[in-house]
Formats: sequence, C-alpha cells, structure tokens
Amino acid sequence: MLRAIWGLWVFLVFPAADQTSLQTNTLIHDGLTRIYHVHLPPNYRPDRPAPLVLALHGGGGSGLQLDDFTNKQLTREGDKRGWVVVFPEGVDKGWNDGRDLESEVAIQRSRVDDVGFLGTLIERLRSDFGIDQRRVYATGISNGGFMSIRLAIDLSDKIAAIGAVASCLGVGHQQLEPLATVGVLIMNGTEDPLVPYDGGRVEILGQDRGSVLSTEETIRWWVAKMGCGLEPERRALPDRAILDGTRTEVETYSVCRNGVQVVLYRIQGGGHTWPGGRQYLLVRWVGRVARDFEAAPEIFDFFERHRR
Repeated sequence: MLRAIWGLWVFLVFPAADQTSLQTNTLIHDGLTRIYHVHLPPNYRPDRPAPLVLALHGGGGSGLQLDDFTNKQLTREGDKRGWVVVFPEGVDKGWNDGRDLESEVAIQRSRVDDVGFLGTLIERLRSDFGIDQRRVYATGISNGGFMSIRLAIDLSDKIAAIGAVASCLGVGHQQLEPLATVGVLIMNGTEDPLVPYDGGRVEILGQDRGSVLSTEETIRWWVAKMGCGLEPERRALPDRAILDGTRTEVETYSVCRNGVQVVLYRIQGGGHTWPGGRQYLLVRWVGRVARDFEAAPEIFDFFERHRR
C-alpha cells in the first residue's frame, strides 16, 4: 500500500526529470539488468579524473526523480565542482540495505546484491568516464541513506566518504566491521516520524521496516570504529529561516584514524526530509523541511575533505 501511495505521489507531484543532462546506461549484474543515470559537469574531460558521487534514491522513489526531490542540489553541486554525479536505480524502487525485515517485499529485496551492483558500477564508471578512484562518495535519503551506510561498511575500500540523510545504523549492523576507514556524515531530524531519531522500530503505514539504533548511538558506533576522539567540535548553523520550525547543530569528530571525520547534523524539529529540498508530503506525515541550509553543499564540502 505504501509503495502504491508513494508511487502515486511521485507521479502527481514531480514533473518529469530533466533528462537532457543525464546519460542513461545499463549493466548486467547477478543476472539482472541494472539502470543508472550519469550527469557529467560542463567542464568534464575524460583525461582528467573527476570525483564521483553515487546519489541513492529513497524507497519508492527513483534515480530520475531524486535530483528534483532535492531542488537540483546534487547536479548543481556537481557542476560547480566539476564532479560526476550518478543516479542508480534500485530494483523495484528500493535497495537491499541489510536491515532485518520480514515483509514479503523485503524478503525478495534481500536477495538482490546491491552492494555487488554498486561496487561493479564504480568500476564501470572508472573505466568509462575516468573517475578518480580515490574520490568516490555516496549519499542518499531514507532507504538510500541506509544503503549509503551499508556501503560505508561493505565497500569502504572503494568509498572515501558518505553522507546519509534520514537514516541510522540498523540493529543487525552492529556486529559488522568496515573494511577500511571512511568519512561518515549523518544528517537527521529529531522529529522524523518514519525513522525515529531515538531509535527503535521503523513502521510505515503499519508495516515493520526493521529496528535501528538511535542517531546518537549510530554516531558513537562510527566514532569507535574510526578511532576518533570522544569530544567533538560543536557549532550551530545560522537560523536563516526562522519560520521553518527547525534549528541545526553540527558535531564534528576530527581526531580519527587516517584523517577521516565523523559528523552529525542534528536538525532540531526536522523531519524525514532533505534540507532545502521539497516538502513532498504534509508535515504531519513526514515532518518539516529545514530551510536554514541545503544538504548537498554541506555534504559535498565534507566529501572534499576525504579521499582514499
């Protein structure tokens, strides 16, 4: 039911994505034809290795619609910095992010090798577009954010840093070990009605979507895994949109192994939304959008500080 509602909403609210700037390609992985859309910056040159950002859509969404969902933040930042931004498509509009889910749809999704697909995609993009293999990043919201976190664990030998929005560490992930050091940025709203900031069961329209750690526990887990100091630098972002009902605090753990950072954007009053993006559903359903800042410039700035 949720997927039907979500799909209807996407169709009604968003115009067709501007595909003139996207190259749609496919590759075969694990017997499935996988689709991805490539956005090249205006100054792209194949002989000059460019950083790569994998932008992962949320559950029920699509790669073609994600940039519209963020008010074009992702492609705008890619163009400004000369980075390649790629929007892969999940199978049946979702990602196998590794959470322990029990629904029939989730069980089917758990059989999809999305980690393998995205690892293979990175190699394909390196070959086709001369990607800088030391500067590969992933970002996403909700299911796409959870998938980014999974990549930070399972593909940290390929991924230099991630920026996950409206997502936490799944309870079942606590026993895992990242393959290498990786920069981790988490951007969560304290009033997210779908993925609880304080952890617990994720339920959407009565459907069990697995258990997650709290945002604070997620950060502590990464701080421990990356060998960071326990005391972060704290700052508050300017309250530029005083009527949006949100305020944002940033905690940065900088004294970590190999120079990586772990960063939390705690959006007081924020919901299951992309800062500076669309208020895609009613506030009572998904919470508020933070208007004091845009997520993508902050995430890309964080990526700038990390390389393999």
